[in-house]
Amino acid sequence: MGCGNGEAVHTSAEAAQAENAGAADTEADISETGEVGEAETTEGEEAEDGEVQETEAPNTGESAGPVTDGNFMAPVEMDENLKNQLAEEMLEENEMDTSVVESAPVTKGCSFTLPEAFSESEDIEGMYVTRRYPIDASTIYYVALGRDVALQLMTEETFKAQAEENFRKEYGEEIEVTIDSFESIRIDGCPAFRILCHYQVGDTQITQLEYAINADKSYVITYSQTSDYDRMEEYEASAETIHLEF
Repeated sequence: MGCGNGEAVHTSAEAAQAENAGAADTEADISETGEVGEAETTEGEEAEDGEVQETEAPNTGESAGPVTDGNFMAPVEMDENLKNQLAEEMLEENEMDTSVVESAPVTKGCSFTLPEAFSESEDIEGMYVTRRYPIDASTIYYVALGRDVALQLMTEETFKAQAEENFRKEYGEEIEVTIDSFESIRIDGCPAFRILCHYQVGDTQITQLEYAINADKSYVITYSQTSDYDRMEEYEASAETIHLEF
């Protein structure tokens, strides 16, 4: 899967918890020409259909990863079954979308096409950076987590509050997050959020475009850029290629 000279990223949320202490496996298929390339194999895994196996973020029942990875959703420290039960009750009480509870489809993964300038980071798993990084600090971050019914309860207000709390812990200072748009959408029939926001860290303004998909797994893709480089058109084009694999 590809677009022009972009790289196609294919991710799989199938669990491999027995060998990786609760972590799940992520598959990625990356081709410099936008076409499926020769299969490669990482240690301890076999490649299928030209896809390279990667290790997915730990499935801890949290909604997302650290703020330094461009991911804002808050970790929830409670029993997973209890959390889902409470979330289901709140969705019903507030007459919100309960489709993720009633008939969440079984997904094999999520795929999207990288913009041409991006490739996988050697330092941070799930992160894709430009070839001029860190001079061009634009990044794309992907994470796949376990089922999280509570994600469906997210609102513009709770997203903003949690983002600012994460920044307070990360940087030790107050950083105001401005929400430019917060949309409830659907991707391949599953409820999702599209969130555009920006914030200032020192002299640098950062803009982030985030897609969070809520199916039987939670998939989050976050596009980030600084005010020095405008890649929003590339990001929007990449976002249009986001698809779930069933």
